[in-house]
Amino acid sequence: MSWIDWTVLLAFLGYTIWDGTRRGKDASTIEGYLLANRSMPWWAAGLSVMATQASAITFIGTTGIAYVEDMRFVQTYLAIPFAMIFICMFLVPFFSRMQNFTAYEVLEERFGLKTRLTTSGLFLISRGLALGVIIAAPSYVLALLLGLPLYLTILIIGVIATLYTTVGGIAGVITTDVKQMAIMMFGLIFCFILIWVNLPDEVGFEGALYLAGSLDKLTVLDLNFDLTEKYNVWSGVIAAFFLMASYFGTDQSQVQRYLTTDSVKNARKSLLMTAYAKIPMQFFILLLGVMLYVFFIFNSAPASFRASEPVAQNEQQQIAEQKILKEYEVAHLSRREAALAVVQERDPDTQQLFVETDAALNAARDAEMALQAEIRQADVNDTNYIFPYFILNHVPVGIIGLIVGGIFAAALSSIDSELNALTTVSIVDWYQRLKGDLHTEAHYVKSSRGVTFFWGALATVSALLMGETRSIIELVNQIGSYFYGSILGVFILLLWVKRANGIGALIGLISGMFSVFAFDRLFFNTATGNYSFIFPWDTMPDGYVKAIEFLWLNPVGTTVVIVVGFVVSLASKNK
Repeated sequence: MSWIDWTVLLAFLGYTIWDGTRRGKDASTIEGYLLANRSMPWWAAGLSVMATQASAITFIGTTGIAYVEDMRFVQTYLAIPFAMIFICMFLVPFFSRMQNFTAYEVLEERFGLKTRLTTSGLFLISRGLALGVIIAAPSYVLALLLGLPLYLTILIIGVIATLYTTVGGIAGVITTDVKQMAIMMFGLIFCFILIWVNLPDEVGFEGALYLAGSLDKLTVLDLNFDLTEKYNVWSGVIAAFFLMASYFGTDQSQVQRYLTTDSVKNARKSLLMTAYAKIPMQFFILLLGVMLYVFFIFNSAPASFRASEPVAQNEQQQIAEQKILKEYEVAHLSRREAALAVVQERDPDTQQLFVETDAALNAARDAEMALQAEIRQADVNDTNYIFPYFILNHVPVGIIGLIVGGIFAAALSSIDSELNALTTVSIVDWYQRLKGDLHTEAHYVKSSRGVTFFWGALATVSALLMGETRSIIELVNQIGSYFYGSILGVFILLLWVKRANGIGALIGLISGMFSVFAFDRLFFNTATGNYSFIFPWDTMPDGYVKAIEFLWLNPVGTTVVIVVGFVVSLASKNK
């Protein structure tokens, strides 16, 4: 990056620290520090909800998924409007009436302290694990963009987020989230327009869509019901409903946003903002990834976006790499000529030739990735490096710094929210509850700041120790799917199963967690039709695929919790 871009980036990071910490003066009480005295405007809370979920995961990972695959990932978000209506009807009034600090306080009155602590403990574990990923994943990309050591980018993200969240509390978090969301959207829209205007004149936007459609890149909906397929309409509407209802309705990082508003009406409005805006926003980001694919049909691109320099270490590998890169270069030129021809002719023969040349190029790309994996003795992919490569090589000077700032903003907007939520649960559900309400407001505010610093430091250290991830956004959703369904089941027992009691809810929750982990390790042999449990330490036999993909773990966990919780509750009452 040029000195101009560095100046823009440093100015943005400096402003973020100032903007977040200046709200510290409003956090003199525990309610002010954790809930902003329930005085935040609905639109700010709504933007914070969107920014918390979006993060660098959306900025980097989603565009990469569309580039490598297609747009079917948008199906994951089809359930959001239904989940938001469900939450607005049932959970928001319930939380508002209870005037609680956390989503898990309400469990104790009916199900007892053990259930409250177990559920909140699962939140601490799940979000604590995810927070390290949220810091680590964009740090790899930013290290490449900035030419800095990896540990330094991790420290920059971790330290800045921890600093202003520790000082400013939830008000500082929401204030910075609003600006960070604006920077993120500016960067995405600018890149989309930049790609559009730099396409060849004879192609244009309509021609780009025709080319993408020829390669099935514009595939959005998959109507086939298949539990082994990650993304289809059924997993997006049914399975993802449980994920989204639990994430937005029972995850403290989201619940805390609408608890900062002053009424049920404003809490609902903050959630409905996401219900209306999330699918169009996600569709646009995926379309940006598709347009990026078309852009690199007509512009040079490396065989691997992850490493622009050859990685071969011995003569045999050097020969193999030279052969692969030659094949890639020939395929790239052939594909470009075929693409121009198909835009002009638009007949089946030229279209088929274009598809074949694209397949040849991707075969060379796959061979290069396999060679890198062999040399590095590790799984290698470049999904998370595609969009950053475009930024670094095709965005004008000055704007690069702002867009890189947008990636930082995307990372920070999720980290600060998670830190504040982890602190709230740690203080309210554990420290304050177990120690008793014996201390002053000043003590709890001071303790909250100390706990925020602890979680920030722990997440930063775990990010430093973490390996590189395959796809940022998928990994975070997978981590959440291990926990969310079971936690949602406990809240359903609370609201609608009147006969459920504490022992039933607790055993149901534990059973739900075990069922999720069991189904996650269930594999299907496509040749014999046999099912087998294969644990992570076992060698994966050939021909096996997952029996159900990760989104379906959510309804599994919810169903098991409800059924077991109801049965055990009845049995314990009869006994």
